[in-house]
Amino acid sequence: MSGSPTFAERTRSLLRQILAMGQTRLEMIGLAIEQEVAALGRELRLAALCIISAWLAGTSLVLWVAVMFPRQVGLWMLGILCVLFAFTSLMTWQVLKRVSIRERLFTRLAEQLRKDAKALEDFAERDHD
Repeated sequence: MSGSPTFAERTRSLLRQILAMGQTRLEMIGLAIEQEVAALGRELRLAALCIISAWLAGTSLVLWVAVMFPRQVGLWMLGILCVLFAFTSLMTWQVLKRVSIRERLFTRLAEQLRKDAKALEDFAERDHD
């Protein structure tokens, strides 16, 4: 009987494993949140820079066309610029959508928790055998 672990020892071992898994998962949650915050910050800075730069460039170009060209030519050029700005806006929106596609926030954590549950089930089944 001294060779096999007692119920209390098996229970303590199981609790230590559960606590270690819980600590690891909390660390994974913290890392996932930190990565998500960093990615969102980068995207917001990029989007703000893009919007401000495009607005300043568009405004200065429209003012330049209005001042430099005769009225009839200037109106045509302003129409072309309007279409060009609309197209550029649409394309940058598509690029931003493509860049912002990321893995769901807690996907890796959920997968790891499933593996943990399976490992604990296997551990409990081995104890019963």
